Amino acid sequence: MSPPAGERPDILLLLTDQHAAHMLGCAGNLGVATPNLDRLAATGTRFTRAYTTFPLCVPARSSLITGRHPHELGVHGNSPGTGAVVAQPGRRPDSLGHLLRAAGYTTCYAGKWHAREASASPEDGFTVLRPFGDRGLAEAGARWLTSRGARTRPFALVVSFDDPHTICEYARNQPMPYGPVTPVPVRRSPPLPPNFGSHPYEPEALRHEQAVQAAMYGTAAWGPDDWRRYRHTYARLVERADAAIGTVLDALDAAGLADTTLVAFTSDHGDGDAAHAWNQKTALFEEAVRVPLILRPPGGLPAARTSSALVSVGLDLLPTLCAAAGTEAPAGLPGIDLTAARQAGSGHDHVVVETRFERPSPPLTEGRALITDRWKYTVYSWGRWREQLHDLRDDPGETRNLAEEEAYDAVREQMRERLLQWCLRTGDAGFLKKLVLPASAGTSMHDGIFAVPY
Repeated sequence: MSPPAGERPDILLLLTDQHAAHMLGCAGNLGVATPNLDRLAATGTRFTRAYTTFPLCVPARSSLITGRHPHELGVHGNSPGTGAVVAQPGRRPDSLGHLLRAAGYTTCYAGKWHAREASASPEDGFTVLRPFGDRGLAEAGARWLTSRGARTRPFALVVSFDDPHTICEYARNQPMPYGPVTPVPVRRSPPLPPNFGSHPYEPEALRHEQAVQAAMYGTAAWGPDDWRRYRHTYARLVERADAAIGTVLDALDAAGLADTTLVAFTSDHGDGDAAHAWNQKTALFEEAVRVPLILRPPGGLPAARTSSALVSVGLDLLPTLCAAAGTEAPAGLPGIDLTAARQAGSGHDHVVVETRFERPSPPLTEGRALITDRWKYTVYSWGRWREQLHDLRDDPGETRNLAEEEAYDAVREQMRERLLQWCLRTGDAGFLKKLVLPASAGTSMHDGIFAVPY
């Protein structure tokens, strides 16, 4: 049963790191078993087109706790850079922890924070139950839920796991912090994805980044068997995170709190998972930018629902949780209340994902992807084929770059215009000089953008 009318729900937010949207059993992936997330989805809503704002930990998480675009926050990577002012989004009074605490919630955080610092602090608006690290994390969250602490209602508890992010260590042949994954023969590993490998007219900038940062990616000498082993390991790490989430959900049930608690599950970004022969994140491929999102209301829904509405997790999660808590989200935020969107069956008419590769030497690779119900238009800051246009209905694997086909020039022009207007509207001045301007912009717009040439 749901809480009585007018009673604010408790909130449990579950996070994983580097968890791609397709890595769920309930998403139809037969290569991974996620029974605990599947049972959450069985009485909740799973959003099948949820996107990060930036496929990298710190910028994505900074969005999650503020409801703002990373460029608005001045957060463009995991490190602040030489001479940069270190933004601490959680210290803002309008960040998630402070907003919920001001609304009367007991706010607690356990696990990975990474909205600059690895662990949260009281200055971020949360009591810290457990610092960064997955060992003992699920058990700490479970203990809190079954203790007297959770009875100080209403509460907002965040349990944030590092896995399956440790796939990064696997690819670099480094020790894995929470223990290795047992290998299996290649024949028992998942097959390569249909969009594996390079494709015509793919962005030059991405392969350049992969080459110059070969030590970080660890895949330069890999063949098909190596990629299949990677996929096996990634699936097992997702399953390890799912088991930990099950410990927390079991405790919620045991404490008798399931009927009063809104449960949300998502991730900061995805992983290439061998698509396009890409691992990790930062690229604007679908596997890296689309994330899982499940919302289960107090008491659950009578049956599972799926929503194909376009949503931006970084922008929409904060207003959704604020609405549940009965408090106003900060004025002017671009996000929407996903509970209302679920009921209306609608989301955004487009979402934009930002990226920047962190390297000390030029050229700096940045990018923006504007995604609509059907089309995905991506621009990188330099290189051949830096413009990408894909029809996600007919080509979800992004293997045919329609920007190189005259028949789609009108669509490309429309998407150029939409991305320009988004940059102007959101104050994304840093990327204006990287755009391919639409013909409608004219010379005056070009001259204004380049009034300062560099």
